[in-house]
Amino acid sequence: MTKRQLFYVFNFLILALFIAAVVVDNNREWKGYQAEFNRLEVIRLKEAMNKAPDEAEKSALAVAVKLKKREPVAIKQILANDLGRADRCITCHPGFDPLANPTLTTPYEKAPYKTPEVAEHKSHNLTKLACTSCHMGQGLATTVEDAHGEVPHWEEPMLKGVYIQASCVRCHGDFKTLKGAETAKRGKELVDRLGCVGCHSFNGVGGEISVDLGDIADKPVSRIDWSHTGECKGAECGPLPRHQWNVKNWIEAHFTKDTLLLVPGDPEGHQCAPGAHCEPVPPSGMPPFSAELSKEDAAAITTYLMGQTSNKVPSNYYVYSAKEPEPKFANAVEHGKFVFSKYGCAGCHGEGGKEGRRNYNAKANDQTKMEEGREPTLVKVVGNFTRDELRDKIKKGVPASAVAKFKEDGPTPPLYMPKWEEKIKGAELEDLMTYLFSIAEKQEAW
Repeated sequence: MTKRQLFYVFNFLILALFIAAVVVDNNREWKGYQAEFNRLEVIRLKEAMNKAPDEAEKSALAVAVKLKKREPVAIKQILANDLGRADRCITCHPGFDPLANPTLTTPYEKAPYKTPEVAEHKSHNLTKLACTSCHMGQGLATTVEDAHGEVPHWEEPMLKGVYIQASCVRCHGDFKTLKGAETAKRGKELVDRLGCVGCHSFNGVGGEISVDLGDIADKPVSRIDWSHTGECKGAECGPLPRHQWNVKNWIEAHFTKDTLLLVPGDPEGHQCAPGAHCEPVPPSGMPPFSAELSKEDAAAITTYLMGQTSNKVPSNYYVYSAKEPEPKFANAVEHGKFVFSKYGCAGCHGEGGKEGRRNYNAKANDQTKMEEGREPTLVKVVGNFTRDELRDKIKKGVPASAVAKFKEDGPTPPLYMPKWEEKIKGAELEDLMTYLFSIAEKQEAW
């Protein structure tokens, strides 16, 4: 082939690529949505014009029809500079354009043209907040899949359904009394009832056995082992599909799966090099809440925890709440029951201290009054202590090294009792003991 022929071939290739680029750009997904919305609006305006009761209104609507027909399809976006958001959601959802449609309502039922009657949309200034500050997703994207964030390597997919209430937790200190945040409130109540704060802190307040949950929504996806997060067959679980790797799914898996399968560790020490001194790794110490929680409960807890972030909104955006009044109690037992819940004792000992929760490789004995692989059941064990002994036990705790192993060559049981002497003291400590003795089973006399 001569140089001239090569020149022609490459020129035709360039021309073909140029034509292909024009065709592809002309058929962008968002252009179809916007053109269809404009078509629907023209029909709606014409119908309104035909029904107009006077000439002045007909004339105004006729002008609106002409303007809508001439309106070009174009990328539209909202810049929320204070929040660092640049969102193009209104490119495909023009009904939510606060400038073109201040009422934020349309008569259409089909997505993406519908605008549900949600009071929260009208109470949030979209020109200041944009969309992704609440809904998450990938604001600069212009395809449905990318914009909704359901793609690999995007860590903040759009929050759908009740999960959107996580944003209420992030911005509203008063979310527990906020209309529309009922699921988040339920999640907070469940976290308190289950005693999560006994092992986990929230911004430094709480237990020290596991990670602080005060910024759990910020956990990088790259620091999560996804090997066992997907579908389970027997005692083996596979990974979730790559586009579902996000913190919301990771949190929720802790309440829909047995955590022994989700975070199996290496209890047999298979990963230890031959001849090396290597401690086997226990599986997750988190109780199997999946056995006692419904899917709705799991979603509620996930929603609340997805609101736990250190990426705070500016103070002039945050809605502060009044400090809750200190609860009043009729007697020491009632106060002690409150203290039991406040410090998350149920997390290890069960609600009301009625059943010790799972503690992998923990050894049962007469003193702890527990089954193999469980924490002590307080209603059975407390009666063995004097008041002074119980006070000392709560203050000093039981370090991990002191928890007896069922299998001596197995891993150290993951749960232990931390020292509470700096956190539970004074009247709280005394009334907690009064409550514990009130629920203790009566000991038989010799």
